[in-house]
Amino acid sequence: MTYRIVVGVDGSPHSTAALRWALAEAEVHGGEVTALFGWQVPFLSFPGAFDRDELEKASKAFLIETVSAIAPSPAVPLRTIVAEGDPTESLVKAAQDADLLVLGSRGRSPFAGLLLGSVSQGAAATASCPVVVVKLTDEP
Repeated sequence: MTYRIVVGVDGSPHSTAALRWALAEAEVHGGEVTALFGWQVPFLSFPGAFDRDELEKASKAFLIETVSAIAPSPAVPLRTIVAEGDPTESLVKAAQDADLLVLGSRGRSPFAGLLLGSVSQGAAATASCPVVVVKLTDEP
């Protein structure tokens, strides 16, 4: 059975650190990594303000570009998933049968003073597998 790691990727420096950590951990265990980006249609007071298909297409392009910049030729299998919906719920669902869920300690939120990001905190509290929260370091 393959050691499976799911990692949240949102383009923040913290998620970059989490993806690097997850790839190194998967290499140690001979496993594979799934990088997940969760997105939602922005809420506005009038319907049709955003094109769902265009948002999904942009999300997929963003994830591929982000992962490729961090790991252009990973040593382990690395796949990407774009999930529409609440990021916390998407991560927990994707990690349901995983061996490990890896998250950055902070996301892209402007509330930098919080101790732990809301997605990381929510996923850590509800995931059915062990969760590693990676703290940002000065290392590349």
